[in-house]
Amino acid sequence: MLGDIFINKVLIIALLGLLGYFLGRGLLAWSEYLSWEYESELDTFIPVTRPVAENKWLMLIAAIVPLICVAIAYHLYGIQYPIILYVFAVSLFMVQFSLTDFLWQVIFDKQLALFAILGISRLLVTGDGLVDCLVASVTGFVAFFLLAVITRGGFGGGDVKLIGAMGLWLGSDLLLTTVIVGSILGGFVALLLLITKKRGRREYYPYGPYFAITGMIMFLLTLN
Repeated sequence: MLGDIFINKVLIIALLGLLGYFLGRGLLAWSEYLSWEYESELDTFIPVTRPVAENKWLMLIAAIVPLICVAIAYHLYGIQYPIILYVFAVSLFMVQFSLTDFLWQVIFDKQLALFAILGISRLLVTGDGLVDCLVASVTGFVAFFLLAVITRGGFGGGDVKLIGAMGLWLGSDLLLTTVIVGSILGGFVALLLLITKKRGRREYYPYGPYFAITGMIMFLLTLN
């Protein structure tokens, strides 16, 4: 009995914690490498005084948040390994996208592509919601692309591709909720920054983190 508890709870959480640490560190290091490719185009929103992968606070966020999400998934759904792995993967990337959008005001295409490939792989393996997720992905991408054109940069290219990739994981209903809630949160924060004069009207306001965090929470709480 005690052995089962140790294996099913303590050991799994510990292994995912270590995995989250190394993967989070690896993704951050990869993000920093990718940022060098766009050095002339990127501005730093949050000052970084040391290599990102060595920043303890960033590492703590990248490693702990996925672990917290896994613990919540275990509490809600018990030991269901596919669910735990899906939650771990989604939260790991959602945190990464949030960090890169805050740090460099960009969500890197190569990381979005990997996230999308994982989403498609899950759909092909399970078959659950395949058509709905594909429709959500395409519709979300096209809708946000048109919004980006109409608003003349109100949403960046990274936001457009993020919504498309998230559709592969969330499906139409959850993606719509994520877009609505994320837009409200992002708009509220942007208004606060504008009122307090910490950001100007023509400066960039990162919406990606609010979509990513909302999507992560929605995905976690609505799994069957």
